[in-house]
Amino acid sequence: MNNIREVLRPDSVAAAWTARQENPSASRYLAGGIDLTLFSPAGVTCAIDLAGLGLSAIGRTDGKLAIGATATLTQIRESEAVAEFADGFLCDVLGKVASPLQRNLATIGGTIASAHPWSDVVPALLVLDAQLVMYDGMERSVPIHEYLADRGQAAVPLIVAVQIPQPGNEVRAAYETFARTAFDVGMLNCACALETVDGVCHAARIAVGGTPALAQRVAAAEGALVGQPLNPERIHAAALAAREAVAVRDDIRATAAYRRRLVPVIVTRCLQRIAAARRKDER
Repeated sequence: MNNIREVLRPDSVAAAWTARQENPSASRYLAGGIDLTLFSPAGVTCAIDLAGLGLSAIGRTDGKLAIGATATLTQIRESEAVAEFADGFLCDVLGKVASPLQRNLATIGGTIASAHPWSDVVPALLVLDAQLVMYDGMERSVPIHEYLADRGQAAVPLIVAVQIPQPGNEVRAAYETFARTAFDVGMLNCACALETVDGVCHAARIAVGGTPALAQRVAAAEGALVGQPLNPERIHAAALAAREAVAVRDDIRATAAYRRRLVPVIVTRCLQRIAAARRKDER
């Protein structure tokens, strides 16, 4: 943050939003500060500190898991409410994000706002049907996929909280990532959430990211499962559908050809984990 000349400490979400609108190109919100330190453009001279806004609470609200935007990934992972939610799925995902020191700084709101293509958090929130509580002159809630699709708009909203509906008792989720080391950026990741009843898949959400683009739902793979028994043949069909549907490219971490081969492998692993969990439930 060598270019920062001014730090503002607003006393409300509305004041923080207003401060950003006064000079959007030269100001940034400051939460954990990782991206502001590493990637801030030279023209950014003002940091708007969100630490004093009380946005780090974690708990249940109206049957949903509510996570304040400035809660760190470590706080979320160590939260009892999160550990009890969706069989600890989010705790498993967050344990794969970067290093413990980075998780101590990174916030959930900053992670979503940054929307790095390799993000572990985004695919997990996509399959959990997460909603973002945002402020852009008024408070409103939008599905995370809508927020991600609208990124780049002129008036960047301030993320206030993440809300995740309680999954049904028949829903199980799994996450996998391919990376060279435990702390390295992944070259491909996948999150899956399935609702199965009596061995038949009633609903499916599959998101693949790090392609190297940001995670997106894979409708073709989901369609290969819905209404079908969750057996090895259907899992294989879903994995092949994902291989054909997911767009991959070269980057410094992997070639498109290598990623193409990884897509069915990572989808298969996620679905096999869910199938194994369902079999364990039925014993």
